Amino acid sequence: MSRSTQRILFAAAIFVAAVLVVVANVARSHSQVRGIEVDIHYGSAPQLVDSQTVIDTIFAILPTLSLQRVADVDCPAVAEAAARVPALRDVSATTSVSGKVVVRARQRRPVARLYYGAHELYFDSEGCLFPTSQRASADVLVVGGDFIEPLRTDTIPAQLQALVQVASFLDENSDYSPLIDQAYILANGDIMLTPKLGDHVIELGTATNLTDKFDALLAFYRHGMPRAGWNTYSKLSLKFKNQIVCTKKPQNI
Repeated sequence: MSRSTQRILFAAAIFVAAVLVVVANVARSHSQVRGIEVDIHYGSAPQLVDSQTVIDTIFAILPTLSLQRVADVDCPAVAEAAARVPALRDVSATTSVSGKVVVRARQRRPVARLYYGAHELYFDSEGCLFPTSQRASADVLVVGGDFIEPLRTDTIPAQLQALVQVASFLDENSDYSPLIDQAYILANGDIMLTPKLGDHVIELGTATNLTDKFDALLAFYRHGMPRAGWNTYSKLSLKFKNQIVCTKKPQNI
């Protein structure tokens, strides 16, 4: 077989393959949707939301989706519907060669479990709120407070923003996060911390100068507390710059 004949046959094969791809795409676009496929990236977070929850949410908003042709699927509308699941972020939707609607998303990673009046929710480092789950529980900081504003989803109240700052700071700093079990914000904006070790509370003050405050706390835990005794103090205050004010427990008489 001559070289020119080989080139002609190769070009013909490519043409036929291209025609078949076009025909397949046309056939797919005119076929009915064959279901929804959900791909959720969980990262290091526990699985708090599953694929079926996303599918149910989409069909609740777009009930005729499964009856549509693939060519008629409004992918942005599907992504917007899936994003109604509060625990999801970075949601996108496409159609696959098999005729399915494919939804991809990332699950938010909680940094704290919030008790806000009658509400029990998680929030992430951006302050986005989402429900707790019966599927799994995240081992995160527990936060609450004497909240003076009602909980809103369109904006973050100042007290909650302060708790987000503290929770995110602890989440990002592995030296400090093992020290603290709970955080509670008072009506005046001061934050009180419950440590995982010791029978005392920590008066953090406002959510400012957190690195300096926790550096001081860590140094005191390493050097001061072992000498004084872990049951000596009822409160450690970090409110004042470059010092820790300790309140001793009353002596039993």
